[in-house]
Amino acid sequence: MLKAYRKENRKIALGLMSFIPEWKNDYERLNHELDWATSGNRQVMLWENPFTNQLTGIIIFEQGEHYILVRHLSFSPSDRSGRNVYDVFNDLHQQFSDCRLMGTLAIQPLISNWEKGLYYQRQQVKAKE
Repeated sequence: MLKAYRKENRKIALGLMSFIPEWKNDYERLNHELDWATSGNRQVMLWENPFTNQLTGIIIFEQGEHYILVRHLSFSPSDRSGRNVYDVFNDLHQQFSDCRLMGTLAIQPLISNWEKGLYYQRQQVKAKE
């Protein structure tokens, strides 16, 4: 389940962001990126694992009028799975149903695969009707 970032979650957010390879062990950059992500039309949300009720993922995105641009996505090592990634995209899509999900060059393939999965699910539902 996605939860809105709050200032009291800063250390958790920084810890999850530190799993992004280019930011690893660069505390100044992590702080700068989190400050940047919480300004303007960008948002930070944390993923709560539904089985452990722990915050184990982070997504940073930019919201436009008709789109959500996913800039960064990171999970703790034990929660890095396609299922969690797709669950994050599902939650984001539910919260912003009038917006199209898009990603950076690194993230777009994940979103494209998620969209294919949605398409096939819809086709199966139509076939059963």
